[in-house]
Amino acid sequence: MGGAGLAVVLLLIVGIGLLAFFLIKNFILPRRAAAAAERLTKGNVYKAIRSAKAAVEKNPQDAEAHYLLGRAYLADGRNEQAFREYRSASRLGIEGKNIPEREFREAMAGLYAQFKEEEEALKEYVLLIKSHPENPEYYFQAGKLFSSRNKGDLADQYLRKAVSLNPREESYRFELGMHYYGSKRIKEAAGEFDASLKLNPTNGQSLLYMGKIFKDAKNYTGAIPYLERAARDQDCKLRALVELGSCYMSLKTMDRAIAELERGVACITNEAEGDSLYARYFLAMCYENTREFTKALAQWDKIYAQKKNFRDVGEKLTQYIDYRTEGAGKESTRRP
Repeated sequence: MGGAGLAVVLLLIVGIGLLAFFLIKNFILPRRAAAAAERLTKGNVYKAIRSAKAAVEKNPQDAEAHYLLGRAYLADGRNEQAFREYRSASRLGIEGKNIPEREFREAMAGLYAQFKEEEEALKEYVLLIKSHPENPEYYFQAGKLFSSRNKGDLADQYLRKAVSLNPREESYRFELGMHYYGSKRIKEAAGEFDASLKLNPTNGQSLLYMGKIFKDAKNYTGAIPYLERAARDQDCKLRALVELGSCYMSLKTMDRAIAELERGVACITNEAEGDSLYARYFLAMCYENTREFTKALAQWDKIYAQKKNFRDVGEKLTQYIDYRTEGAGKESTRRP
């Protein structure tokens, strides 16, 4: 074969290679990603994961494939894997790709927040606010993140903006109330908690903090109705019952205090958490006050097993050591 013939053959080989590359890049790989997208749309999560994985394996630089795999993992509740894929898509760049930017940044912000990368989450919310300044949810989420980072002025600014855009969203009113409560702006906090309760009278957290505001002001009779209603909410039942028992203790109504605190102790699921320790501690105080020392010792023992330096529990156990060794049954005749 002459030189001209060899050149033609080489050109053909190169041409075929380029054509194959073009077909793979522009038809075969996108088809894999398209299949993943279609399956995800139809709710076939497992098949979507397989298709998207295959697309990523064939071309690790395909941002769309990483995005689709991340979406599929999110739909399957596998957030850690989803986070990895979304980060890969972000690193590769989503501009000009078949990736909806708003949806992508919303998911990215939520994942950053979930995995404690709050600064990155804030960056995403700031970008979302710039492109969609009418959306109160972005201000709300940014405000919560600023609050968790102890940036009170910015938290105040963003949470108030969320409320101004949608004053009828109870979660916004409650979160702004919590911000004010933490900043010792009690009157403003009460106003927001009250607004939250007008929107949802069964909001246990708002009921709890309204009760606490009254209790802190020593208005125990004002606090009790809020705390009784808060105790119906399972998420804040224990804390509400601790506060309620404390109110009755302050009112010197020990029988009611004991009843509420015993209810609190009965619903303990985590012995080590603060509310559990305080429920037992206040109940022990009531038992001590009513000279039921055996019962008081049982509560102090449980507290001591969890946290030896909790308040004066160690001193109480030392103080009552003679009573323990001599036996029970003398509550009405002996006090150390």
